Amino acid sequence: MKILLFGGAFDPPHKGHVSILKKAAQHTDFDKIIVMPTGTPTHKKGCVAPFDVRLHMAKLAFGDIGENVEISDYEGTNLKDDYTYLTLEYLKEKYDNPHIFMAIGSDSLLSLNSWKNAQQVMDSCTVLAFAREDDVEDDMAEKEAELEKTGADIRFIKVDPVEFSSSQYRKGFGEENRDFLPQNVQNIIDEYDIYAQDDITRWKGTARLLAKLLLDEKRYIHTLNVEKLAAELGEKYSLDVEKLRVAALLHDIMKNASYDILLHRASQSGIINKIEDKPKQTLHGFAAAHYAAKEMDIQDQDILWAVKSHTCGRYGMQDMEKVIYLADMLCEERKFDSKDYLLGIAKENLDKAMYAALQHSLEWIKSKGNTVDTDSLGALEYFAQLAGEIC
Repeated sequence: MKILLFGGAFDPPHKGHVSILKKAAQHTDFDKIIVMPTGTPTHKKGCVAPFDVRLHMAKLAFGDIGENVEISDYEGTNLKDDYTYLTLEYLKEKYDNPHIFMAIGSDSLLSLNSWKNAQQVMDSCTVLAFAREDDVEDDMAEKEAELEKTGADIRFIKVDPVEFSSSQYRKGFGEENRDFLPQNVQNIIDEYDIYAQDDITRWKGTARLLAKLLLDEKRYIHTLNVEKLAAELGEKYSLDVEKLRVAALLHDIMKNASYDILLHRASQSGIINKIEDKPKQTLHGFAAAHYAAKEMDIQDQDILWAVKSHTCGRYGMQDMEKVIYLADMLCEERKFDSKDYLLGIAKENLDKAMYAALQHSLEWIKSKGNTVDTDSLGALEYFAQLAGEIC
């Protein structure tokens, strides 16, 4: 079995990437062509767009090239470092030791022997190296001669150069480069502000797209309702409404994730010391905060804490956390007897509302025979202490 592997950040995927893949596909009669966006790396600076957005853009850019093309989510979901040697190991095991051809650019070839476990990489595949600039062909030939002494199988393929830089595009020089992106990719970037230079604008747009991509329809509608009520309460209490929108859009972003991903992200969220003590239903908030920080590079603590504590609360909650907690509980589609009463309190006093909401929530959890999270008990204690001052 012959497999063509084409990996990259695809941040964003552009017509040069498409041209390379089409040219590589002509090299031989491949049984399968795998386009593999890189995961969010632990060993170098990450991408601007989170993995799930880059995966979606890759599907738009490469999805119609041929029936044997697969856009793989492996490197973004395998919970391991995304080193190439590990990916090659995975493919050889999955497809019973196929002949893998790996397409790379000139810059990657010139640095190939510095990759993690480089010899294993070269022993595991045939390298299709693309010369995109005339002035690097001599350097590539020299590198080929050097690497072939170690047993590497390297084959050159010439492609017409595409004068486009993804990094320049991401830095805000996109207008003059729009023609270099597939139209459906450009449309997504425009609609959701994926590469906006302003952090809040970029976070908000990206979070809105992620909610659409990662959540089922019911949870997606819930998320939009939480955003709506959070913005209303934020206006009422003179809080940063745009930050609240970001937190609301991200609060349930891991709700439909598999348990192993939930556990993995929650355990790295930075505030769980004994993860075994956390009820399963609370993990998605911690996992979502880790996702926001790791995948989207959100380091704003107001947003992260609002996402982390939206399910169980915590001792010493700040106003943005209270708003997201209450908006999650009291948004439009929620139906329970005391909802309107609690919502009325929320529009008058956040601390009173939190005390009443926590009492209601803990009673409901106990009635179902579920475990009450210790953070929820701490939050109840905190607002009980405040109750004497605000009643």
